[in-house]
Amino acid sequence: MLTLKPVSAKQAQESFLPNFCQGEMIINVVVIAEMLALVITLVTKQLSPSLFKDLFIISLFVQWIALTSVGTLCVLRRFLNRLNKIQAIGLTYALLLAISIAVTEAYFWVLWLAGELATPYPEWHGAMHIQVFAVSVVVNALGLKYLLGLHELQQKTVSEERAKLAAMQARIRPHFVFNSLNIIASLTRSEPEKAEEAIEDMADLFRMMLGESENVVPLKKEIEVANKYLAVEQLRLDERLKVEWDVGKFARRAAVPVLTLQPLLENAIRHGVEPSPTGGLINVRLWEENETINIKVQYTLPARRSKLETDEEQQALNDLRLRLQHHYGPTATIDSAEDDHTFSIMVKLPLRGETE
Repeated sequence: MLTLKPVSAKQAQESFLPNFCQGEMIINVVVIAEMLALVITLVTKQLSPSLFKDLFIISLFVQWIALTSVGTLCVLRRFLNRLNKIQAIGLTYALLLAISIAVTEAYFWVLWLAGELATPYPEWHGAMHIQVFAVSVVVNALGLKYLLGLHELQQKTVSEERAKLAAMQARIRPHFVFNSLNIIASLTRSEPEKAEEAIEDMADLFRMMLGESENVVPLKKEIEVANKYLAVEQLRLDERLKVEWDVGKFARRAAVPVLTLQPLLENAIRHGVEPSPTGGLINVRLWEENETINIKVQYTLPARRSKLETDEEQQALNDLRLRLQHHYGPTATIDSAEDDHTFSIMVKLPLRGETE
């Protein structure tokens, strides 16, 4: 059975055909073709005294058609996916039927050259072509129907993921805006100069966040957003908030989904620094290893925590996990651990901003 792997929104929208160049797809086609060869061997008249010899000959023939079809669709996949759905269906169907006819004709010539036939045009030449063509009409029609159903399922899945992503972003950004406004309100009377500074920092921060039209940004820019956010929080928490950064060297193409770091830092401040009378320390480390962006955020926890606070902390991580899985599929991971009043979050992302 073919498995449905996570795909990006762009892939699901632009692709009608699956990637026939993948090893898993080729294996599935080979297995299905062999099952078809077995059925044909059992229901047709024997070609030789040995049933196993018949299975071998028919298997070679069926696998020849199957692998030639896979190779052709692999090469032409990008071209076919640029066509509209009706054109792609029609041309793909015609190509598969043409391959069946061409391979059948080549099969006769191979048997003749191998000495199995006295002539490349035996008496059953026409009947063989008709039988193969009839089987191809049915098998390829069923295959294309499956592909069309798979394509529609992928589009539906992507639409649902987009809706979930939009809902999560709608929750994240207003929450941050309201939190920032509360910071300014708390500073307006007691420390107006700091309030003015906070407004300037917020203006720069929102210009960077809300002015970004893409869902993926360079890692350098994401770090700038995180630092602007910390500058605003520093005005409110003052010496209670301590942050240590350790940023390694990254390739220029390193990119992450927008608002990847900021929710991690907000989570650390909300559940680690704020509840503690003496504040807390947040360690942020980023490094590249084996084409992977590694992000580790570690922060101290207060002496006592309620179950509600723990649940909210995990919910924030689950929201971010869903956002990252939307971009990367299973290649993005988020792990967390708690030890000796210290909470650690480990994020691993592919170096590029999206899966290809």
